[in-house]
Amino acid sequence: MKEEIFAIPLWDAFRKDTECPLCAIQMDVEKRYIESVLDGETVMDWEFNNKLKNYTFCEKHFRKLFEYPDKLGLALIVEKLLTYEMKYLEQIKRESKPDCSFRFQIIRKARDKMFRKRNSNERNLSTDKQCYLCKHIEETMSVYTETLINLWEKNKEFRTLYESSKGYCHRHFHSVINLSNKLVDKLAKEKFLDLSFKIQQENMRRLNEELKWFIKKFDYRFASEPWKTSKDSLSRSIIKITGNFTDRL
Repeated sequence: MKEEIFAIPLWDAFRKDTECPLCAIQMDVEKRYIESVLDGETVMDWEFNNKLKNYTFCEKHFRKLFEYPDKLGLALIVEKLLTYEMKYLEQIKRESKPDCSFRFQIIRKARDKMFRKRNSNERNLSTDKQCYLCKHIEETMSVYTETLINLWEKNKEFRTLYESSKGYCHRHFHSVINLSNKLVDKLAKEKFLDLSFKIQQENMRRLNEELKWFIKKFDYRFASEPWKTSKDSLSRSIIKITGNFTDRL
């Protein structure tokens, strides 16, 4: 049942005319997570607020959260983050005070060692914390990528759809390649890798040719020539390199 839930968006994404079907899925996943974070029940949930001690939000996701009309929900989240940060700064301040007492130094070293061990899996300073949304989005996208590989292995119709795709952005391409190790059958793995590299390279060459024509169109000698398929080749080429950015234009 879980595999079916993740498979349906994959079928839809690969049927779209897109430079990276996984980017299309990720945009939807990101939107759902942002909406769930700003949901009234989540904002007031004790467990969620307790988790925030060890997380923050990256600049990109703070901006996206801020773009939503619900400023109260975001304000409550930011207030919690500031509170946790202030508490930790107080803690650092107390532990940073010098003391010449030899006995105190021994006690402090033992305490610091125990503190580091207890918090070895926690990130306390905001500069060291992981973005809450990035973490959950990456985990979800790993499941989608694994489901994609399983679909290719088991479903002939999906294989045909896969062959007609335009590849991925660089990041998602390498994610797919790395997770192809999930394929137990050596021959299937080799076939999948050969096909994936072939699709990726062919579509990068296609984009490169479209971009060359786009550049030529700025030469007065080609001003009256048709744009062909190059008019949006710049944005599509950037998507291929860095992932979908059009929602931020």
